[in-house]
Amino acid sequence: MKLDKLKQTIQEYFQEDTVTIVGSGLSSAEGLPGMKALSAKLMEDMPQHLSQETDLSQWSEIRKELRSGKGLEKVLHHFNPSLLVEQSIQAITAQYIRDEETKIITQVITNGRVLRFSEYLDHFTIRSAGLTVITTNYDRLIEYACEYRQIEVDTLFRGTFYAHFSPETSQYAFCNGLAKVRRKQRVINYCPKVTVLKPHGSLNWYMIHERPYLIPGYESDDCLIITPGINKYKEGYNIPFDTHRGKANHSIDLAPRYIIIGYGFNDDHLETHLVQQLKDGKPALIITHSVSSKTIQLIAECKNIIAICADGAKNSRVITWEENELIKGVNMWDLREMLREVF
Repeated sequence: MKLDKLKQTIQEYFQEDTVTIVGSGLSSAEGLPGMKALSAKLMEDMPQHLSQETDLSQWSEIRKELRSGKGLEKVLHHFNPSLLVEQSIQAITAQYIRDEETKIITQVITNGRVLRFSEYLDHFTIRSAGLTVITTNYDRLIEYACEYRQIEVDTLFRGTFYAHFSPETSQYAFCNGLAKVRRKQRVINYCPKVTVLKPHGSLNWYMIHERPYLIPGYESDDCLIITPGINKYKEGYNIPFDTHRGKANHSIDLAPRYIIIGYGFNDDHLETHLVQQLKDGKPALIITHSVSSKTIQLIAECKNIIAICADGAKNSRVITWEENELIKGVNMWDLREMLREVF
């Protein structure tokens, strides 16, 4: 595919009814720790959280696997951790990501740093229907990026400081008036907004008296996030994860096309629906540093996927079911550089 044709094709994806799916690759590009860094952090900090011999013994086995070079997610899927080991993994993960996220947001506030996702939003016309973004990330970089551009964010919670979970009514907080239509009927107009669906939870979600809340200024180790491990799939069926997952899958089913950023197709919560839609022929633009083996297999089975990944320090590779081409001298796999090259 020629570069000019590729740019034109990419532009066609930037429509309001496109569903965006964001994985950890985008957060890593902004400086948040990925799985490798998290694995190192856990190996360093976990012994301080454990005191029982059974827990220490189990963690020793996990650490042995990690030190052999196996990936964190793969290792944790082969163990059934004790409650304390699982809670400690969650606590260390939450605090580590939260600390690094704070550094990034401080740069946004004090130095005028612009997040990649803010630049991404600039190329959409967002009207009353809004834009839908699905992310498996716990961090709030997408939410910050939206409000930095003065775009409202709907995470299915209502409120500001002690927001309660209200998935059926949260949209009404963004009502911008009523519009008349034929026969004196009225419809609700909404201000431009992005609905952010987070099936793995968020650093500012908490369960209080058996009800989920979003509390921006509160930091605790027991925030509602689903960390890698054998219980990941089961946890996804608890509130509020199940509601976010259900709405995410519904959005995937209805979407005419997808932009998929930094996502490696390794999440069972979404892929039953997403993979089926792609195999049914819906177009997808995949932007990622490295394509996983599952992604390569999917591209081979689907004629309407375009994947852009890195090939060395300065080059990009475009992969479709029938092409595998090198683009020299431009990092089209980096969201920021791709946007500047295309628009």
